[in-house]
Amino acid sequence: MPVAPPVGIVIANYNNADFIEDAIGSVARQTVHNVKAVVVDDASTDQSDEVIRRCLSDLNDSRFHYVRLKSNVGQGGAIRRGLAELDTPLVCFLDSDDIWYEPFVERHLAAHLNADFPVALTFCDSHIIDSPGRLAAGTAWWFDYSYDPPNRPIDSLYIPSVEPDTGKLTYPSNKTVTLHGRWSIDVATNSMASMMFRRSFVDLVLTPSDEDLRLFVDFYLSTFAWLLTGAIAIHEVLYAYRMHGHNNHSNGTVLGGTYNSSTASWGPKRDSVLRLIDSVFHQNADVLRSAFGDFHYSQAEAALRTALRPESPLALRRLLARVGAAISRWSRDGTAGRY
Repeated sequence: MPVAPPVGIVIANYNNADFIEDAIGSVARQTVHNVKAVVVDDASTDQSDEVIRRCLSDLNDSRFHYVRLKSNVGQGGAIRRGLAELDTPLVCFLDSDDIWYEPFVERHLAAHLNADFPVALTFCDSHIIDSPGRLAAGTAWWFDYSYDPPNRPIDSLYIPSVEPDTGKLTYPSNKTVTLHGRWSIDVATNSMASMMFRRSFVDLVLTPSDEDLRLFVDFYLSTFAWLLTGAIAIHEVLYAYRMHGHNNHSNGTVLGGTYNSSTASWGPKRDSVLRLIDSVFHQNADVLRSAFGDFHYSQAEAALRTALRPESPLALRRLLARVGAAISRWSRDGTAGRY
C-alpha cells in the first residue's frame, strides 16, 4: 500500500514570546509523526529567542530546526527562509501565536491525498481564542457571509457539550470536506495557520520580494492557489486562532455578527495583494501557462481582472465573475450550466 509523504512546517515568529511555546508544542503533539519543522525568528526584540531555545532544548526532538534571522524581513521573507530548510512535497505555515489541534496534519494530508481531485490548497475552520486561550467563538467561517444569514435552525452538529465542573467544551465530529473549483472576490479561506499547500505550487508562485510580502502571505498564496487549481475546505475545526490585541492584522474583537477581525478596512489591503498577484501573473505568464494550460490561465486571469475593475461596485464585480465563469464553461463544453 502507498505511504503518505512527509510534511514540512514553518513556524514564523516575531515578538510572540508569550505564545510561541504553545505553537511549537502543538506541532510536536501532531498525530502524524512524519513531519519536519523549522522555527524562524524574524529578529524579534522581545524574549522570543530565549523562549524558543529553551522550548526546543526541553523537547529534544530531532524533527525541529531553529533559524534566527539577524534582521527583520517580514512574514514572506521568514517563510521563505524556513522553506529553504525543507524538502517535503507538502508544507504548512503555523503563525506563532496560534495553536494546531492534534489531528491537523493528519486531516489535511487525507484531504490532499483524496481520490477525487487534487488541489494545491486545503484549509480548515478554526476556533477563535483570546490571549489566555479562552474560547471567544466556535468558528471563524462566519466572515464568509457577505449578507446577514437567514432565519434557520442551527444543526446540533455545531453545538458543543460543556463539562459543568471544568468548562471543557467538546464538539461533535464534522468530517465534511468541500471542493471549491471557482474563485471569486468574496471567497475566503482562513488565516495562514489553516492551510496546507503543495510545495511545488508555493515554489512556483512565491516570487515577489520580501518587501512586497511583509504581511498577508496567506491571502496571496491561497488566492493564487484557488484561482489556478481550486481548493478543498475542511469543515472540521483543526486549530485555534488567537486574537490577543496585538495581532498585526486581526486587532479587533469578536462582537457577534459577520466577522471583521481588524479595525482597519480590508478592501485596500485586499486590492493591493490582488494587484501583486496580477503583476506576477503577467511577469510569469509563460511559466504559468506551461504549468496549468492556456484555458486555466486565461480563466484565472479573467476572474482576477474582473475583481480589480475599480469602476465596478462589489456586487457587480461578483456578478461579472460568475458570468465570466459561465461563459468560460460555455466556450469549453457548450453548456453554461448553473452558476
